[in-house]
Amino acid sequence: MDRTTITGWTREISRLLSDRAGVEGRSLGDRLDRAAPALPPEILSRARFLAAAEAVARMPGRAEAIDMERVETAYVTVQSWLMAEEPDELRHALRRALWIRRARSAATILIAALIAGVLWREVL
Repeated sequence: MDRTTITGWTREISRLLSDRAGVEGRSLGDRLDRAAPALPPEILSRARFLAAAEAVARMPGRAEAIDMERVETAYVTVQSWLMAEEPDELRHALRRALWIRRARSAATILIAALIAGVLWREVL
């Protein structure tokens, strides 16, 4: 197993995120950032490890330091989890996480505006 193996695995995980969860992005890291709210912490950490291993594999002097057993375990775990989940459920979880994030942002803006309004009224 070498750099091409790791690259193939990261492309496979990236493709699964795109096909099954509808997550887009230029790289696996970008897709993981977008899918992070809907992924279980263990799956997310293993997928991030796989993306980091790909980055290290690109460095000629560092490629030998990669623990291929750990990389393979991460790949198998993430791949099997993505294949086991229903695509509709993944997409629904991602949409729900996106709306929760938007609602928090809107609530933060409204609270900040309310505080600014109260402070403004007391100054005048």
